Amino acid sequence: MIITAWSAMSPHGTNDRDFAQNIVSGRPLPAGPRPVPDFEPREFLGRQGTRTMSRATALAVATAARLLAEDDDRARTGVVVGTTNGSAQSILEVNRASLLRGKPYHIQPSAIQNAAMNSVAGQIAIWHGLKGPNATLAGGRTTGLLALGYCRRLLLTGRADTLVTGAVEELTEARSWVRDDTAPLAEGCAMLRLEPSAAHGLADVLAVTSVVATDGDIGSAVVKAADRVLTRTSPGRVWAAAGSGTTDDAESKALATVCPEATLLPPLTEALGRVHSAAGAFQLAAVLSHAAAAGAAGAADRFVLLTSAEPQGIAVAAVLRIKGEPVVI
Repeated sequence: MIITAWSAMSPHGTNDRDFAQNIVSGRPLPAGPRPVPDFEPREFLGRQGTRTMSRATALAVATAARLLAEDDDRARTGVVVGTTNGSAQSILEVNRASLLRGKPYHIQPSAIQNAAMNSVAGQIAIWHGLKGPNATLAGGRTTGLLALGYCRRLLLTGRADTLVTGAVEELTEARSWVRDDTAPLAEGCAMLRLEPSAAHGLADVLAVTSVVATDGDIGSAVVKAADRVLTRTSPGRVWAAAGSGTTDDAESKALATVCPEATLLPPLTEALGRVHSAAGAFQLAAVLSHAAAAGAAGAADRFVLLTSAEPQGIAVAAVLRIKGEPVVI
């Protein structure tokens, strides 16, 4: 499976180049909540059909538009979106309306639609006319890598010719109630375009796996997941490794144990903020940005290990080969 393109809207801006340059340079963002600056749904998508969109949906629909080509077979193009539980703001509004309106069922239909977990994936497909597989996954900050593995299975079994996958989080009143002192709360959307094979691409996805730490030992689970995907190569051939946590957590320590000679890329939370379920998708975009900055001499035909872990005990690992010739998998 080949990653042929990526796109992101983040606190660094709505432009892909801004995200890539700032992630690679480590440019700091202002303290406090971090929205996507200058993002107005009507400016990106037009007035028709955007009035009742949640912010998460608008971000995802606009990001996905950049990854679709006019000659794509929309009947064979699918969408896989990661989420925490849908739009927290919309869920709050539905609950509030059911309690405060004259009757419990006097709720705006659009509010119910936005509160559904699969609303974002459905709206992307409707807006862009995509009739291939349509799925929504919820797995916390491991969601982005879990979605990558799900897409790999869809493409290997011939269910689609092209897939757009990623995750989105919105910065709203409801989500601002999340208390986390380790990083400011942020919003954004990152997506990838995936194809089973391509003459040119950014990276080959060689393997994705997940492990459940039944004993609560996240570090050991990360090591186990990493060891499984590295059967396609060896730790000594890994150019860079990227985790989803902070520099002093069990995940980063596990990466240093598995690939002691690899460059350990900065945790995403330092450069972006806390994006929850969108962390894995942004992690992939960040790795591809670092690889592009390294150039052919630094990253071409070399391997990258990505891991993501949830405190509840889920660990996911993926291994990519950067800018190499497509491989048969």
